Amino acid sequence: MNNSDNESFQKGLTRRGFMKGAIAAGAAVTLSDKLAMATKMISGKAPTIEAVRGVGVDPGLVRMSLNENPLGPSPRAVEAIADRMFGVNRYGTELGDLMQALSEFDEVELPKRDPNRSFFRSPPGPFILSSGSSQILGLLSLAYLSREGGEVVEAEFGYGQLSRAGSFYKEIFGVDVNVIKATMTKGYKHDLDVMADLITEKTSLAVITNPNNPTGTLLQTEEMDQFIAKIPSSVVVVIDEAYLHFAEQDPIPSAIPLALKYDNVIVVRTFSKAYAMAALRLGYGVASQKIQTELRKYSTGGPNVLASVAGAAAVRDLDHLQKSREVVWQFKHRLYEEFDKMGLEYIPSQGTFIMVNINRPARAVVTEMRKRKVSVSSRRQDEFKNWIRISAGTDYETEVFLKTLKDVLSKAS
Repeated sequence: MNNSDNESFQKGLTRRGFMKGAIAAGAAVTLSDKLAMATKMISGKAPTIEAVRGVGVDPGLVRMSLNENPLGPSPRAVEAIADRMFGVNRYGTELGDLMQALSEFDEVELPKRDPNRSFFRSPPGPFILSSGSSQILGLLSLAYLSREGGEVVEAEFGYGQLSRAGSFYKEIFGVDVNVIKATMTKGYKHDLDVMADLITEKTSLAVITNPNNPTGTLLQTEEMDQFIAKIPSSVVVVIDEAYLHFAEQDPIPSAIPLALKYDNVIVVRTFSKAYAMAALRLGYGVASQKIQTELRKYSTGGPNVLASVAGAAAVRDLDHLQKSREVVWQFKHRLYEEFDKMGLEYIPSQGTFIMVNINRPARAVVTEMRKRKVSVSSRRQDEFKNWIRISAGTDYETEVFLKTLKDVLSKAS
């Protein structure tokens, strides 16, 4: 590309031009979705896969399998990326602004810092910034399991990343790690009394996913506080709040006050769900300096500049966050209504997904639906052989999913 071509290219990709195109595309998707729904209501015609225009996926595809945010990211986050993207040749100092935004949102006080000192030489605070929440979970497994082994106590149908890491260390490297699964209540909720009884002097980590994935059940802050108070302080309690923003209550039952209260608690969150930034890989944790010191022994870096500026903008866009919540709530209640009519058992969820019992082997149904361009998932097939998990979609995506599911089930019966 010569200099003239390069100048033309950059002029065409100014922040204003970039934002105009991005916002227009987002508006077109939303308008298309609403018009399609209106056409269905007026004409009585069933929704079709060809009319689907989901955010972030190819037209004619319904992807409701990965717990993604169907609304897409905040326009303010996209604008923040556009403002910064032509300066990515320079190292950034934007992490401080992201921490400030998080401190305001989560009502966590940051230590006072000298404005004449760089962010990296500021007093350490309670936040840990990471390239996705999975990075923090990975650091926890390295810090507390990979060296001397120990025990991981987790709900039998929990998310399981730390349990899988423990099993990996034992099977591949011979580290003495035992994974202990705690039975859940009849409603597939964490049974914290059972978890507490399973903890021994060998326990390194106790893991709570709240809301739980894949069952979607929710614990209140007071329940977790009572659990933490009764177990040894040597056990690190990991509370994964990837889906907490979608809890149908205000205020949400955050465990961040517990991470500030106890030295042995870490709360982990992600920007992949409520903030719809899955591909940017951004997450954070709140923990004591005692825990952070252990994690830093294995850390290889944090989030990139574009993720950081987008994250700060997204956290401050409370209107968009609320819209994301409402889209998910509407999806769930639409499915509850239809599953009740179909006589299907399901687990009411506080996450972005629903588990439903379709009364036949799930994998065959999932495969057939994918052939029809509708993607859902099966989880924990040993225990939930006949269940599928459906991630949130827009109104139109949800209607296409329901139509396809009914058609597949009718042909499989």
